[in-house]
Amino acid sequence: MNTNYDVIIIGSGLGALSTASVLSQLKNKRVLILEKHWKIGGYTHTFKRKGPNGQYEWDVGLHYVGRMREGKFPRILFDFVTRGGVKWQKMPPVYDCFNYPGLKFNAHEGFHRFKSDLKETFPDESVNLDEYFSDLLNASKWYGKFNILFFFPNWISKWFQFILKKDEAQFLQTTKEYLDIRFEDYKLKAVLTSQFGDYGLPPSKSPFIMHALLTQHYFGGGYYPKGGSKVISDSIIPIIKKSGGDLLVNHEVKNIIIRNDKAVGVKAISRIKGEKEVEVEFRAPVIISNIGAFNTYTKLIPSRYCQSFRKEIENFPSGTSVITLYLGLKEDPATLGFKGENHWIYKSFDHEENFGSRNDIINGKVSGAYVSFPSMKTDHLEGHTIEIISFADCEPFYQWKDESWNKRGEDYEKLKTKIADAMLDFVESYYPGLRKIIDFQEISTPLSNEFFTSHHNGTIYGIPAVPERFKAKWINHRTPIKNLLMVGADTTTGPGIFPALVSGILAASIVLGIRYNPYRIFKIAKRYQDVLSNG
Repeated sequence: MNTNYDVIIIGSGLGALSTASVLSQLKNKRVLILEKHWKIGGYTHTFKRKGPNGQYEWDVGLHYVGRMREGKFPRILFDFVTRGGVKWQKMPPVYDCFNYPGLKFNAHEGFHRFKSDLKETFPDESVNLDEYFSDLLNASKWYGKFNILFFFPNWISKWFQFILKKDEAQFLQTTKEYLDIRFEDYKLKAVLTSQFGDYGLPPSKSPFIMHALLTQHYFGGGYYPKGGSKVISDSIIPIIKKSGGDLLVNHEVKNIIIRNDKAVGVKAISRIKGEKEVEVEFRAPVIISNIGAFNTYTKLIPSRYCQSFRKEIENFPSGTSVITLYLGLKEDPATLGFKGENHWIYKSFDHEENFGSRNDIINGKVSGAYVSFPSMKTDHLEGHTIEIISFADCEPFYQWKDESWNKRGEDYEKLKTKIADAMLDFVESYYPGLRKIIDFQEISTPLSNEFFTSHHNGTIYGIPAVPERFKAKWINHRTPIKNLLMVGADTTTGPGIFPALVSGILAASIVLGIRYNPYRIFKIAKRYQDVLSNG
């Protein structure tokens, strides 16, 4: 087995894959990706189960993506990183449906359609909605300038920080603060923030900039990769291997090897099935971590390298996790009236209450759920599937934390059954008939998220996208250790598929040097899509 490479990346999420793809394509770098799970892809991998009436497949993290129409910036980057290996299926014109007691609002693609539908539903807020949509667009401009801070060295970034300071208060105020100033109707405020589950924070905790970016991301509708999210890694793996790179699963990195204040390699535990667990070392002049800031700074390197901010990382506001119910169906969900759109369902118009009571789910009380239909978003799946997702913290499950995955005992299984029943009852109260067509079900808790990803407390969003995140100096690709970088959602301004992709391109740019600055890589990506478009 080869143990020397040009670059080693810890973790195999989209940030890692996109970094490796760019390095392989532009400079033929030999990249090694080490993954503790037995599957490559992080939250873009899929899994299958066999039920009584067929086989079913679900994604674990990618449920829909915006702005994937050909020619759009995100699509250009995706096509370049995957060499055109991912084809995108357009979701129905109504991509999201927001469900509240006595109110149902359909989010229809198109900036003007979305805006006019809101005005029709809430006519008394028409003028305020005009101002709101104007503020959304201004937020995007501010964010574009803010992103520059993540690439340039600190001495250059300070100039941009001075420019951004002028509007910082407006865009970093909480979403709740902004909405309370702008609107009177509490139902409208709830509807506008219905998608807060995409970044995992209620209005009182999220910055307005996060809400603005997420809302705009879907103005052009939703998209889903044909063949499921696994086609992303399936497309990138051959690119990495063509340049002499490797991807090793069942390899958990325990620490980064540092010599003379430089990262030179990693030590990992190899857990290949049927073989004895062994420690192995890999060496490279560049090491990149894709397992989050918390794990990188508190587990992989000595504390002396991050003394000035380690306590801040440890005490940073904690994120949340989720419980996911995976369903295989006997019949097409279309028989119940679904067309493939996502559904956000809430017990009240108060998202602070909906989020705050998330842990009541272990007592059989559900305050909110997100419903997604993988089998209706792509035509490759054998069986019909649904995913139901609800918020929950890891703490209520900690009594089983030291037990092995899938072997946590009868009490744990009973609790999972109780939670699954509560989630089904909640969705059934809005959409009767679901229970009758269920053929198979499986539920995962925050413990599963922590077991497979090592994310602290099973969080799925990384560092919470609170206002403080936009001011933390340690949220960056660069680290205090020479030749050690970070990549992934924790290095940019928030969670999600596209931020992780961009993070990988920025990390690759840093490795390759100023000659391959982000602007040049984007131009290369644009030329590649032009070639694709012309056949």
